[in-house]
Amino acid sequence: MQDSPQVSIVMPVFNDEDWIADALESCLSQTLQEIEVICVDDASTDETPQIIERYQQKDSRVRLVRQSANLSAFQARRVGILEASAPYILFLDGDDELDPRAAEKAVAKAESTHADLVGFGVAVLGPNGNAVLGYQRRLMPKHSSLEGEEILKGLFPVGRPAQGQLWRFLFSTDLLREAYSLLPEDLVLSRVNDLPITFLALASARRYVSMTDLLYRYHFRRGGSGHQVAGLEQFQFYCRGIESLESMAGAVRTLARKTPDPEPILDGYETARLSIIGNVLGYLLASASEEFYQDYLEHLYSLVSKADVVLAAADYAPDAIPVLAKHMTRTDLTSRNVRNVMLTTKVITTGGVSLVLLAQAKYLTQAGYKVTIAAMSRGSVLDGLPEGVKFVEITGRRASTRLSQWAEICRTESIDVIIEHQVLYSKSWPSFAVMAEAVGVPTIGWIHSFALRPVYDLKDMISFIRNHANSLASIVTLSPLDVSFWKLQGVSHTYYLPNPGSPMLLESAGSAAKKSAPEGALKLIWWGRLEEHTKQVSQLIEIAAELRQLDVSFQLSIIGSDSPELTAADLKTRAKSRDVEDLVDLVGPLQGEDLLNAIDAADMFVSTSILEGYQLTLAEAQARGLPAAMYELPWLTLVQENRGIITASQGDAANLARKIKAVAGDPDLYAQYSQASVEAAQRALSLDFPQLYEQLVTGSLPEQYSPEPTLEDAQQIIDWIVFFTERHTGIRGRRGRGSVAGEKTLLRRALNRVDRAAPALRPVKRRVKRLLGR
Repeated sequence: MQDSPQVSIVMPVFNDEDWIADALESCLSQTLQEIEVICVDDASTDETPQIIERYQQKDSRVRLVRQSANLSAFQARRVGILEASAPYILFLDGDDELDPRAAEKAVAKAESTHADLVGFGVAVLGPNGNAVLGYQRRLMPKHSSLEGEEILKGLFPVGRPAQGQLWRFLFSTDLLREAYSLLPEDLVLSRVNDLPITFLALASARRYVSMTDLLYRYHFRRGGSGHQVAGLEQFQFYCRGIESLESMAGAVRTLARKTPDPEPILDGYETARLSIIGNVLGYLLASASEEFYQDYLEHLYSLVSKADVVLAAADYAPDAIPVLAKHMTRTDLTSRNVRNVMLTTKVITTGGVSLVLLAQAKYLTQAGYKVTIAAMSRGSVLDGLPEGVKFVEITGRRASTRLSQWAEICRTESIDVIIEHQVLYSKSWPSFAVMAEAVGVPTIGWIHSFALRPVYDLKDMISFIRNHANSLASIVTLSPLDVSFWKLQGVSHTYYLPNPGSPMLLESAGSAAKKSAPEGALKLIWWGRLEEHTKQVSQLIEIAAELRQLDVSFQLSIIGSDSPELTAADLKTRAKSRDVEDLVDLVGPLQGEDLLNAIDAADMFVSTSILEGYQLTLAEAQARGLPAAMYELPWLTLVQENRGIITASQGDAANLARKIKAVAGDPDLYAQYSQASVEAAQRALSLDFPQLYEQLVTGSLPEQYSPEPTLEDAQQIIDWIVFFTERHTGIRGRRGRGSVAGEKTLLRRALNRVDRAAPALRPVKRRVKRLLGR
């Protein structure tokens, strides 16, 4: 052996008889002759040590150290490092090889740059010798040089999967010995046994340089790499990687205390720890049977907190979120002493969902609760924030950062219950609901539109909500038919509550009065956003054209702001094409007193929506005594037993125009409709919302708010699924194509839940399956 080796190649080996000869040949073939090869046998039970001894007899540069017991590669490397006599160390596993110029190139790079750490590329080879290019690219050095604390930041970047393989680097021997000195001498790590030393060495390194040369040959799925999970015992083995990271926590704290800026060390460690937890979740998803998920997760939760598992899933295994949701235990709302409630949405605006949320905040405050509103994005308009309500924003960029902020808000504000208002509009809410449950806070989900809105939109939100529904303590919808739909989807913890009134509706409380029949031209009014997809505002022009055909003297005011899909100019063009431009006033947006004055000057409200969850404009119109003419939306709670409404089938402008003419031309009939509108508005305003919300957050809503599905409900849901799909896709009357086929699949899945959700509906299930053509 050379008197002064320039590099020591440390090889921890265990039962590597099939490959150890190739590994040793790659060492002894190095173009740099001044090397030593230190093989540390970890109590092999095969011919591995005998093969090494034969090479030792032929070449004095080979050394063999035998351990009497299997102590893991972590301890074997420790022994090899302590035995090393060279200033630099390369690592080689017994089932891999080095490129012939690995030692020469790495040492030359270290000496020419005065680096104590050199990174290089890795050739990743599959079972057939083919390059595994994706993995190979991930292992390629990303930085040509780094110094000081930037080394750890660059090689263990926050939010990225940890790459802690020792064999990707040439190390200063002193650097490795210092890293090992920070850990207990008797520490045994059977899984992820290289990352702790890599991390600690990088944390103390002064200068890092790299080259793109592929100096290491890694055989993927050879030896101990790439094994799949096979049963709980194997999963427990993979979980030991978490224990490896936990074992270095004390060393990390020691280094952090010695460092002027401890943040890179602490952040890097947390990234590495969560990354390993994410890897464990990845193994679970890729290799375990779903029937064992619960047992596996319980073992995982015995090692780390549920909150840490959620954080790891968010950044490194997002597909695990539905698994965590499905297998979590929902908190029983009736078991909680609720004092603090948090409402959450994307951003607070001046209308829509935000008005509902702000009204809820007010009513909850009136019921004696402390209320916090959390926005998931910047840009909220806080003019309408009720007095005493706290507002917070989630500002992080990374998923785990946002979830950490979320958990911290839950803790610092002592939140007892969350009401989530993004259930229908976002796919990020499940991770927040799972995180909240992980820190002991249940979440109530609020769905702000009719259950079949995703069917009409041709989106997959129904299955998404169903798959994550277990993360919610309860789901609130807006009508009994919504409850039936979700129960038929297997979501039994579903309720309905009407939305609270808008500020304009509340301002009308007690002042509503029956209107007199119109004298002269009939004044029709519509207000809202000029949105075509669900509000079908252009249908107002069709109704106007039908009224002109009927020789009705009228004027239609359309009040509202443009939308990206429809503008006042578009409506003006359409009105001109239908020869009613002189009868349609495109007023633009009005607010407050100006809008109220316009409503009070009108004789009848007209609505052409094809889909609404809870139509506040209908309630606002009736509160001012206006009869309402609208296309059928029979699921709306506002239309139940409401005799102030004239209805026609969806899209039947001619029929609705005839009914408008009949009511407007009969003073007595008009007066009856106006009076019925006033009474309907008073019913809507008579609900005790503070009490309802108190019952909601304490899990004590009366059974009437969670009715069981009926045969009639199922038939109505089927009818609307077919109607929305065919109407929206423009293939009415045609079968088995595009989204219609997709919605039939959705319907079949819903029907498969009928037996356990509502046995009484089995006859309709058989009938519908015949209709669908099984």
